[in-house]
Amino acid sequence: MASRMLLSRGVADAARMIEIGGPISGGPIMLELAASILEDPSNTTAISQEDLLEAGLKELIGPHNGLFMGPILIGFRTDIFLAGIMLKQLTLWWKYAREDRLFIKIIIAWCTVFGIIGTIFNLAFCFHIFVYNYGRYTTLTEPQWSSWLGLISPLTSAGVQLFYCDRAYKLSGRNKVLALTILSAILLSVIGGIGSKITTVSNADPSKARLATTFIYLLTAGAMVADFIITAAILWCLARSKSGWNVTDKVVSKLLAISAESQLPPTLLAMVFLIIFAYKTTKAAANPTQVVIDVTSNLTIFFMMVIPKTYIVGFIAVLNARTALRAVFTSSHEASSGRRKQTTDFPLSVRRGGESRGVRITTETYTKNEPTSPVKAFSSHLAAFSEGRVQLDDEESLRRIGGSGSEAGSKTGLTWIEPSRD
Repeated sequence: MASRMLLSRGVADAARMIEIGGPISGGPIMLELAASILEDPSNTTAISQEDLLEAGLKELIGPHNGLFMGPILIGFRTDIFLAGIMLKQLTLWWKYAREDRLFIKIIIAWCTVFGIIGTIFNLAFCFHIFVYNYGRYTTLTEPQWSSWLGLISPLTSAGVQLFYCDRAYKLSGRNKVLALTILSAILLSVIGGIGSKITTVSNADPSKARLATTFIYLLTAGAMVADFIITAAILWCLARSKSGWNVTDKVVSKLLAISAESQLPPTLLAMVFLIIFAYKTTKAAANPTQVVIDVTSNLTIFFMMVIPKTYIVGFIAVLNARTALRAVFTSSHEASSGRRKQTTDFPLSVRRGGESRGVRITTETYTKNEPTSPVKAFSSHLAAFSEGRVQLDDEESLRRIGGSGSEAGSKTGLTWIEPSRD
């Protein structure tokens, strides 16, 4: 009863109302909840207002601890799990690191640094809430910690998106308009992240809380637009690389699957985050005088903790996919080596009385395996193809990549087509 009276007293004091809680921590449902807190701890009025805020938040959030604290714990555990996958992937990548360009090595270093920073920050964030400030509900609404997530996420994803932008640029035949469009979307996302951090450090200015919400929209929309364009461009260019040759088409199909599997997860997570955040802001605007708590109240913080690692894991998976692609090429090459028979019916025929006669030309080509391993010869060309420097669209390109089969001889025979009546 006492806490309800304190909450009512705080809400009634409209002159002291402030906006509290960043767009990520609790979101807009906390924007008109508590009375202002003076920074001077020696002021007894400030202490009573702080107690008032704590009592009000306990009354409001206490029955819904799972909705507010569950996403933080699940997000941290998911991030730790993805961090383990990232480290394992890095050990595999190190075996082939010499084959990669300096640009890719820089991107790997960038992602590794920010991946580790993100995991350490998430650990410190959980300690801040569940260890050092256990039982304090005001900690859940303080934006000083959660606002850093809005900065770490776009800086991590920007490195990965630059790699995909370079890949799309080369696969598209160095399309500058495409590259500039993707770079603009990436820059908007980074600006949104920096702006969201700057505008959510203070609880005392309502205009900054509204501005922070705008920056969060810019952050998410920029990343999502960049992901959509990158994914569509790469899949389109790879699909057009199919030439009808068995080995080429198998490699291209594998590249299509890898590209979709690595780029769609972060894109879908960004889309879900944007939908949930838009729902929260719309809900807060529609109910300015009351606080509505549901499953989305603190769910956005889960996505901000998880999204950076999904970018990194997908990116390194693409680099490590060269092993699987070599296996595809080797199996396809072995299946296609040896004797090839090509049968062609030329239109040189004679029709008499409903009967068709002609000549069928049959060509048998024999190939022999060279001592050079196809896997070793394929590695450098595969890297060139994945970066858009080689297009597998003809037989000559296929032979250059294979390097393990050469024509030993061939023979051609003529076969008379028996008369057939239409």
